[in-house]
Order: sequence, then C-alpha cells, then structure tokens
Amino acid sequence: MRKVTVIGGANLDIKGRSYVPLERYTSNPGYVSLSSGGVGRNIAHNLSQLGISVLLLTVLGKDEQGKRVLEETKKAGVNMEHIKISQEKPTGIYLAILDDKGDMYIALSSMDILEELNVEYLEEKKEIIKESEIVVIDANPPMESIEYILNFCKSFNITTVIAPVSFEKAKKLKNFLSNIDYIIPNRKELEALSGIEIVRDSEMKRAVKILREKGIKNVIVTLRERGVYISTEKMEKFLSPYKGEIVDTTGAGDALTAGFVYGIYNKYSIEISVKFGLASAMITIQSPYSVSPFLKEDILKRIVLEEKR
Repeated sequence: MRKVTVIGGANLDIKGRSYVPLERYTSNPGYVSLSSGGVGRNIAHNLSQLGISVLLLTVLGKDEQGKRVLEETKKAGVNMEHIKISQEKPTGIYLAILDDKGDMYIALSSMDILEELNVEYLEEKKEIIKESEIVVIDANPPMESIEYILNFCKSFNITTVIAPVSFEKAKKLKNFLSNIDYIIPNRKELEALSGIEIVRDSEMKRAVKILREKGIKNVIVTLRERGVYISTEKMEKFLSPYKGEIVDTTGAGDALTAGFVYGIYNKYSIEISVKFGLASAMITIQSPYSVSPFLKEDILKRIVLEEKR
C-alpha cells in the first residue's frame, strides 16, 4: 500500500491568545488552550484527513501528555504503531503566545526528548521507511538522524520533503542540502540555510539560488500574507495566498506542507501542489486548532481545481 512516512516532532501545544494588543511585563486578558501538536505530528494528522495512508516516527514520554498525544493522533487515523516511548524524558511541550490578531508573538519549544529520535531507532525502522513513497522530515531530530534518513532515502530513490521548523533548527540541514528533493522554508529559515540576510526579494532569490546550487531540486519559500515563491529547474514564480479570516496562525505552515505533499503524492504538478498547500493553510488559519477539522480532500480539491476552470 502506498504510504507517506513522517519523521519528526510530536508534543503538547499550550497556546494563549490575547483579547487585546499585548502589553509586556504585565498580565494580558485572553484564553489558553491545550492540544496535540508538533510539526511532524501536525503534518501527519493533516495528511490523514486528506485521505493518505501515513505513518509517524517520533518519541513521546510515558506521561499523561504523551498518552493524550498518542491517542488523539491514533484517533485521527495516523499509524502510531512504531513510535518510541521514552522511559526517561517527558513529552515535549510547545508554548505559544498569540497576539489579539491570532498571530504568534513569541513561543518556546521544550523538545529535549527528540534527542532519542536517534540513528539507532531509525535503523530499527528502515524496512518500514523503505516502503514509503514519500518521506517528510522536520528538523527536530538530531543532525545525524537527519543525515541518515536523507542518505537512506536517496539510496532507495524515495522522495524527501523537508520542513525546517525554525531558524535554529534549519541550521542542521546546511550540510545535507544535495540530498533534499523539496524544502519549504520561511524567510528566517532561508536565512539560516543560505547565510544571507533577507530584506528584499532580490536577496531572497539570491539565497534560493545558493540552495539550488548546493543541489536542492525544488525550493518553496513561504512569505506569510504574500503567499509563496517557487524555484525549480523549470520555474521561478510567486503564488498569492488564498484569503481567509485569521483566527490562529499556529499550524498554518504544517498544513501548507501537508497540502503540498498531498499534491505530489497524487501526481499533480508542483504549482498545483503548492496551491493545495496554500489552500490548506487558509483553511487552517480560520480555525482555533493547530490542525483544522475542516481540512478535507473534497474541500481542498474544490478550492484549487475549480479555480482552474
């Protein structure tokens, strides 16, 4: 059976959104929510909702938070049979403060447990990974684990899609760029990967050119309200976003990655696949959840494919 394997982070999200413009050094009125999260987990959850058979490789603690994330993700249809349960470290926590517009103001990520997503664990799962049509990797695992997976996938001609996660974590990828088929960084992550400070489009294009010269076949830069910039061997193009009211931007990048993977999994062109990603992000930002329950295959196809007519 054709499947996608996702390798990366799973954690408990704690999100607080202010009702008013945020004031520093004082308490701000707002609300707090708890939900399952993590870049890899969110991508896997979204893919499952889009009708794709998906398996997640990650590490959770044996605590109540880990049990919650495990059960909620299984319930979403993601294969969790091969995850690792740490006997020592607690489940990861992602703590985000959102402003009154639903945009992230600041966040902290406590993900030490993912050091256990090591090469030894991945070697145990290599036969499972080998059966994958696409492997999606976020930059949460240790650097040597990312290197191992990229080399493994290249040797078996398995398509790889990379989510760099953050400015700091993107730096782990700098030495392995030639083994990546698709990478989806935001502007800050692109700075970390290229070593170029990006203010203008000309600098962004130069940074992308550096990545392409180092061997990445396809670069898709996310530009928030401007949409994305695509650079491939055959195309250089900006695509505008689909418009929607912002409720919470958490998980929008994960949804974009999942929508894109849905597209290439189903043999659509890279441009249409990116549009699936943009539509997925739009659906997600209109929801208070990191994974929108309204992200479904029929809705996605209606938005993107009817636009072509």
